[in-house]
Amino acid sequence: MLSTDALSRLLSISLCCICLLLACITSAYADAAQADVIQADTTKAETIALVSHKPSKAVQRLAEKTAQLSGFNIEPVVLDSSVQWSSYSAVVLAGNGVVERWNQPNIPAVAVFVSQTVVQQAGEKLQSAIYLEPPLKRQIELARQVLGPDKSLGILASRNAGNIAGKTASGDSEAKAQSDALTQTYFIEDYPDLNRALADLLKSNAALVGAYDPALFSSANIKNILITAYRRNKPLIGPSGSYIKAGALASTYSDLDDVAQRLSELLLQGLGKDDEDKPDEISAKSWPVADYNPYFNVRYNKQVGRSLNLVLPDIDTVTNHLRQQEVQP
Repeated sequence: MLSTDALSRLLSISLCCICLLLACITSAYADAAQADVIQADTTKAETIALVSHKPSKAVQRLAEKTAQLSGFNIEPVVLDSSVQWSSYSAVVLAGNGVVERWNQPNIPAVAVFVSQTVVQQAGEKLQSAIYLEPPLKRQIELARQVLGPDKSLGILASRNAGNIAGKTASGDSEAKAQSDALTQTYFIEDYPDLNRALADLLKSNAALVGAYDPALFSSANIKNILITAYRRNKPLIGPSGSYIKAGALASTYSDLDDVAQRLSELLLQGLGKDDEDKPDEISAKSWPVADYNPYFNVRYNKQVGRSLNLVLPDIDTVTNHLRQQEVQP
C-alpha cells in the first residue's frame, strides 16, 4: 500500500500531466481556429445578389453554377422584396425588366439575359453586362460554314437594333463590321412593309440572316418570315437560339453553363478577385465592358435541313471553327 507522501506525489504528477494535456489541447484548438481564420480571409466568400422579377429555376441554377465557379456566395433575390442592398458586394440583374426598374446607384450592378439595346439605355446604372443575343458577325460566319463561303447573304434588320446601331468592344459599328461583297443589310425602314423587304432580300441572296430584334422577329412576324423564305427554298439563320424551334435552320446560342462561366469571370475581375497574388495596382477592381458572351454552342434544326435538301456539316467542327475565329487577334 502507498504511503500518504507517495500518494500525494502521484496525485501531483497526475495533475501536472492533466494540465499539460489540457494546455496541448487548448493550443491545438487555438491553432485550428487561427487556421480557420486565415483560410476564411483568403476566400472569395463575398455575397452577391442575383436579382430577378420573380423566383425561377433558371435563376436558381445560374446562382448555383456561378457560386461554384467563382467562390462567391450568390443569393437569388426578388426585386420587389424588402432588401438591404448595402449588405451585398454587388448585384447581378437578370432580365431587361429588372435593369429598367433598378434604382440603386451605390452598389455595383451587372446584367445578364439583357439585350444590347437595354444595356445602352441603362447607361451608368450598369458596371458591365453580358448581352443576351449573339453577335451578328458570329451568325454570319455560321451561315458561311453551313451554306458555303461563296453564298450571298441578306441581313434583315432594323436600324434601331442594338447589334446594328451599336458598337463592338473594339469601337467599330456592328453594321460596318459585317460589310463585304457577299453580305448586304436590308433595313425594314427602307420598305413600305415587311413583305416588300423579304421579297427584295430573298430574290438576291441564298439565305436570310436575322439581326436580333424582338420587335422585327416577333411572334406576329416570324411565321410570315419563315413561310416566305421557305417558299423560295431559302433558310433563316438566327437571329438567336430561341428561333430554332420556330423553324430557323441554325443559330449560335449561350446556355446557362456559358452564362455562368462568363459571369464568374466578370465578377472576379470586377471585384478585384481574379488574381489575388498580383500586386494591388494590377488586381485593382476593373469591370469588363459590356459585351457578347464569348462562350457559346451551335444548334441545328435538322428537320428544316432535310426539307431544304441541305447536308448540314458536323456541328462540333463548325462550333470549334467559330470559337477559333473569335480568339484570333
